[in-house]
Amino acid sequence: MYSQFRQRPRRFSRNNNQGAGNIKSFNPTLLINSFTTPYHQEEYLASHQIFDFSISEQLKKNILDKGYKTPTPIQDKAIEPILNGLDLVGVADTGTGKTAAFLIPLINKVVKDRNQKVLILTPTRELAVQIRDELTAFSKMLHIYSCLCIGGENIRKQIWELSRCPSFVIATPGRIKDLINMKAFRPIAFSSVVFDEADRNRYEAF
Repeated sequence: MYSQFRQRPRRFSRNNNQGAGNIKSFNPTLLINSFTTPYHQEEYLASHQIFDFSISEQLKKNILDKGYKTPTPIQDKAIEPILNGLDLVGVADTGTGKTAAFLIPLINKVVKDRNQKVLILTPTRELAVQIRDELTAFSKMLHIYSCLCIGGENIRKQIWELSRCPSFVIATPGRIKDLINMKAFRPIAFSSVVFDEADRNRYEAF
């Protein structure tokens, strides 16, 4: 019985016009994206040069030593408003000079008034270290003392460094909260606060 109902497999041929009909040929090039002209972004024309800014001559020299001549877009738009004491929210891609955009005017602010203090909060220890290194390079010969307060490091040493009244404190939120609870850090003493990478939502602890 089974052999009577078993269907024989059909044989298809490209040139066979009978039975199942022709099989349409497949063009593999249809899966390949056609070449498109890459998007061309117009070159940004800065409205300032680094030496146009009203900042310390030693600070200008330090900037030049770092290889900065023409400011990046975020620097061009942010430095002057911060120099003028305005609050600012800056948005820019990684690697576009955001750190220098806020460090340069804040260093100059401290140079003009040694009573000024700056708190920089950043979500990760690695970023805090990078900012401290940038600060050290920009503030060379300016006698600006800074303190790095991050987790994973000796908190007693950080308390001692805070007791020396640094002009800049660079910290992660968790560690600065610990220092506040220990009454080793007083945020009210700081006239300028920077939330670096504020979009990462890691400042709930502060």
